[in-house]
Amino acid sequence: MTPPRAGKGPEALDFDAIVKRVNGKTAAPDTPRIGPRLRAARQARGLTLDALVKLTGLDKSFLSRMERDLTQASVASLVKVCAALGIKPGALFDPPTTTLVRAGGAARVNFGGVNVEERLLSQGLNGEMMILNSVIHPGGHGGEELYTLNADVTFVTVLEGVLEFMIEDAHYFLNPGDSLTMSSRIPHNWRNPGSVPTRVLWVTSPHP
Repeated sequence: MTPPRAGKGPEALDFDAIVKRVNGKTAAPDTPRIGPRLRAARQARGLTLDALVKLTGLDKSFLSRMERDLTQASVASLVKVCAALGIKPGALFDPPTTTLVRAGGAARVNFGGVNVEERLLSQGLNGEMMILNSVIHPGGHGGEELYTLNADVTFVTVLEGVLEFMIEDAHYFLNPGDSLTMSSRIPHNWRNPGSVPTRVLWVTSPHP
């Protein structure tokens, strides 16, 4: 596949500049890391690395290193990956947007918990992570069975109340100020064993 040439319109891309930025030759200190953005775009489309290999013809280990910013990608490789993911190469270098979420203004969401009020604090992060503020009422829990998430890391910190956290056969009781970091792919669950609401901050990366 031959990389498209930059045109004259507003959507034109300077591919020479892009490859230099990918190679780190002219990158500014605040140049976005493209690896997490590529991985988030792939996972958002439900694609495995093996599926991306078939779509691009690129080596699996190379794609894995690309997603971790451990290799220098050519323009041709970058264009192939972006075409397979349905994104524009230039979008990978857009600076992160600044999004202000006022207290009480976060969107209400429901991920299936029982007796739980959840608000999504993270917006405009292109799937790089999900941040939730949850109020778990007494007896509230994440369901009857242990579950996993299609993400890499889950971080939880208790702001108020007590949270019982189950990871496979292990049980942890978290008090205000306590935090826990774990692989999202390990079976887990949680509940509020107390008599007052528990307020929890969750960070999951990338967005499941």
